[in-house]
Amino acid sequence: MTIYSGKTIQDAVKQGLAALSMTQDQAEVTIIQQPKKGFLGFGRKPAQVEIKQKSSLKPSPASPQLNSETKQPTTQPSSNEKAVDLEMVSQQLANYLSDVLKAMGFAFKLKLDIQTKHAIYIDIDTDQESRLIGRHGRTINALQNLSQIFINRLGANNVDVELDTANYRSRRSDALKQLAEKTARNAIANGKPVYLNPMPSFERKQIHNALSDNKYVVTYSTGKEPHRVIVVAPK
Repeated sequence: MTIYSGKTIQDAVKQGLAALSMTQDQAEVTIIQQPKKGFLGFGRKPAQVEIKQKSSLKPSPASPQLNSETKQPTTQPSSNEKAVDLEMVSQQLANYLSDVLKAMGFAFKLKLDIQTKHAIYIDIDTDQESRLIGRHGRTINALQNLSQIFINRLGANNVDVELDTANYRSRRSDALKQLAEKTARNAIANGKPVYLNPMPSFERKQIHNALSDNKYVVTYSTGKEPHRVIVVAPK
């Protein structure tokens, strides 16, 4: 394990990227130690980070590629692999989700949309959308995770499921973009990295994308699921 040090997290990251001849997009950063100023020179500790090249950049022919954010295998179907009947998988998922929602006490209607051969979208029409969404989206995100696990067990590992209600995903996407811009301004103004609250991988990806063209900040994820967070740091 190679560890890089600096006065701040961003200094340590810069040194590591320079030493490895890598860009931020190519790197997976893990914070080992936060910097401490100490007192009268005693107890001072530098920032320390570990930097690795994202494994998804160098896939092995014999190994599945890994999603850079979720670290879940995204296997490519081979010519000998049996094609998944997406219509059947979608209907089984709708039946499963209906059973779960009924057990939770919801009155609802499901609107199923197979958007592509790799994406299933389900809108849940209910008068209890606030309870379905839950605090910070935790309930609907948990149901989405369950749905993803369900279709994975049916062999649809390369199909993503998105659950929605009352246009929540679009509204949440707009809120995440505003959060990204506000956080970037704070990081630049204060000259310090800003740590966001834990959020699911698909939401972290939206933060990364929102700031990918920002010339004044870098973003990276740190920590382990389900407490993995995004850090927005000034360059």
